[in-house]
Amino acid sequence: MTRVLAALLLTLSGGCSYLGYHKRERAERVPSAEGERVEFPDSFEGAIDMKGPLVAALEIAMNEFLPPGAKVEARGGSEVIANCLSRRSTYDVLAMAYGDGLFYVSFSPRVERCGLADEILDGGAEYIVDSRGRVVRRR
Repeated sequence: MTRVLAALLLTLSGGCSYLGYHKRERAERVPSAEGERVEFPDSFEGAIDMKGPLVAALEIAMNEFLPPGAKVEARGGSEVIANCLSRRSTYDVLAMAYGDGLFYVSFSPRVERCGLADEILDGGAEYIVDSRGRVVRRR
């Protein structure tokens, strides 16, 4: 009986890890007094209009390319480059509807945003995602 209880306890103790549980990090909030000084824009001039399915495809591709909390290992072992490539804000993104129910998403690193002058030739990726949220191709 005690062996069964011990086995059950060990099985349940890692329960969330078996289900792929990931705690979502919430965005840092600016103090209310500071936020109140910032005005919302009066118009959408210069805005980028992205439809819901394209936004969903972009999120899927980004999570495949650089999952939240992931750390990139740079070739040659450069910690500075690895840290730079591990930041989502390092990448420029091109996204568009492509074909029937398909979306094309491309990520290109811009390491100058990290204060680096290095040239990265293979730091990006391209994805085709379908309207059902599946990755069709990656290169």
